[in-house]
Amino acid sequence: MTRYAWDSSLAFTSPAAESTVVETPTIDNLDGYDWLTVIGVLTGATGGTLDVYLQTEIAYNVWADWAHFPQIADGASVARYVLDSRMSASTITTIGGGTAAAPGVDLAASTVAFALPGKKIRAVAKAGAGTSAGAAQQLYVMKWRRR
Repeated sequence: MTRYAWDSSLAFTSPAAESTVVETPTIDNLDGYDWLTVIGVLTGATGGTLDVYLQTEIAYNVWADWAHFPQIADGASVARYVLDSRMSASTITTIGGGTAAAPGVDLAASTVAFALPGKKIRAVAKAGAGTSAGAAQQLYVMKWRRR
C-alpha cells in the first residue's frame, strides 16, 4: 500500500531586481519518506528571466542544489512543472552549494541532481538582469511512503 502525507507549500514573490534570494520557510522532516513529488506553479518576473532552485541541507547550514526548474522567461504566464524524486540524474552533475546567506546555486535548468533530498529543502529564486518586478510563485510538496 502506498500512502502520502500532504506536507505543505511554499509561497513567495520572486525578487524584484537582479539578485539571488533564499526563500523561507524551509520544508522540514523529510526523512522517513520514500519519495517526494513537488509541483511548481511558476510565473515570469517583469523585465528579466527567473530561475527557481530547490536545495537540500546536507549538513547544518550547508546546502546543495537538488533541483532546478526550467528557466522562466520575462513576463511568462503561469507554467506548471512536476518533479518526482524517483527521477534521478544518470551522470555526474555540477551543482552549487552554500549557506543561508550565500546559496551558491549552479545546477543546470530542468535538472534534478539526485533522487531524494535530505531532511530539509528550501527554494532559491534568482532574478536575471533587467528584472523590475517579482511575481507570485507556489511550490507544493507531497511526501510518499510505502506501507
